[in-house]
Amino acid sequence: MIREMVMPQLAMGMSEGTIVQWMATEGERIGRDAVLLSIETEKVVTDLPAPYSGYLHICTAAGTTVPVEKRIAQVAETETEYRQLLASPVPIPTDRARPADAHASGPAAEPAPAAAAEPARGRPRASGLARKLAAQRALDLAAIVGTGPGGRIVRRDIEAVAVQAPAPAATPVTAATAPGAQRERARIPLTGMRKAIADRMLRAKTQTAQTYVFFEVDVTRLIAARQTLLAREAELGMRISTTAFHVRALALACREVPICNATIHGTEIVVWEQINIGVAVALPGKTEFESGLVVPVLRDAASKGLVAIERELKDLVARAKAGTLTAADTTDGTVTLSSAVGFMPGNWCVATPLLNQPQVLNFQPGSAIQKPVVVDGEIAVRTMLPCGVTFDHRATDGEPVARFNRRLADFLGHPELMLL
Repeated sequence: MIREMVMPQLAMGMSEGTIVQWMATEGERIGRDAVLLSIETEKVVTDLPAPYSGYLHICTAAGTTVPVEKRIAQVAETETEYRQLLASPVPIPTDRARPADAHASGPAAEPAPAAAAEPARGRPRASGLARKLAAQRALDLAAIVGTGPGGRIVRRDIEAVAVQAPAPAATPVTAATAPGAQRERARIPLTGMRKAIADRMLRAKTQTAQTYVFFEVDVTRLIAARQTLLAREAELGMRISTTAFHVRALALACREVPICNATIHGTEIVVWEQINIGVAVALPGKTEFESGLVVPVLRDAASKGLVAIERELKDLVARAKAGTLTAADTTDGTVTLSSAVGFMPGNWCVATPLLNQPQVLNFQPGSAIQKPVVVDGEIAVRTMLPCGVTFDHRATDGEPVARFNRRLADFLGHPELMLL
């Protein structure tokens, strides 16, 4: 029997994936559940296992971006069937298959020319992202010591070596030009993570009815509450960040105004029971040309207290910066928290956060600053937090968002309400 593999839909809203690398060669006999290929989608590289044992026929070459449901490979159960597959000008009836975490099925595409891959035997153990970065930097994986689980090579190991061998992500241009002519400083390929960011941001800007709201909240009491928790760091086992307060407040406000915890799919608005908050994490590059962004998801945030939220945040951020996030870590978000902290330290600053499609709301707190305000008719120094909210006017209107903003401000201004 010949079984077919297609590009799986690994996440809600995923429409395509890029094959980073095949771990087996054309015609090689593969074992079920062995890592077969790496796929990059939404800035995360995921290793996928082989769903069957058999002889591999590669239909789509590494480096190719493939729509969901398109055929990428076929697996022949016997060597005779594999030879028949290569010799037959007419597609042989197949049994469709995909990795276990895929969800949908559809019509098969015509096979593309087969592509050879690096032999699997004796290869160093490495994550898909580590292999991709090593290839970009022309690094030999066999010469790198892995610090991941079981000695696996991960992103941080590649970046540690790349200090002496920087990646050719941005190519300086040094050729002489005519006097007075404009000279290029660098040329940056719009590929990989940068392309994923560009595509998503462009879609968010052109395919949604984005509307912006700006306000500030007196967070003097929140800052005092955090100082109390910091004094009990040893007892809690960690330092509670202001981001944990922001996540908790956002989750509770969404619970009270459910339309803000929704996504749009075609002609339907889906309001979700579980509040899964995506937290934007900046990924500074080795040079000013190599920055990135990823949004891991903290699930069911409304059911968790500050300590649990902080623990998960620390884990997600650490794995984001180490390059060890999986597709599951970045999927199923229902609302996003981005941040303008650090844009203008010590100054009032908030931006216009773009929506993280298909979500309908993005909350962006800025840096809290002390400033004079009028309190009960008197001028007092208070700590004020600038806030920005972007919502999709296709899904909701000003009145529900106004209620959301008021509840969000209540929780941020009165942190004791988060304990109820």
